[in-house]
Amino acid sequence: MGKYCVGARIRLLRKEKNMTQRQLATKIGVDRTSLSSYEHSKRMPDIFTLCKMADVFEISLDDLVGRKF
Repeated sequence: MGKYCVGARIRLLRKEKNMTQRQLATKIGVDRTSLSSYEHSKRMPDIFTLCKMADVFEISLDDLVGRKF
């Protein structure tokens, strides 16, 4: 799993929740351009931002990043 997978997963989950980038960005406390950078794998969100996203999506951090056991 590379950072590409995380960005694609964030985008997929956001769309499943019918949220715009702006809506999700506001909920997790970042600007829309930062969220866009995460989704396009130009930047990787820090662990605190990932935790906020997992809370918004109501999934575990493992599920958010696609971690399998």
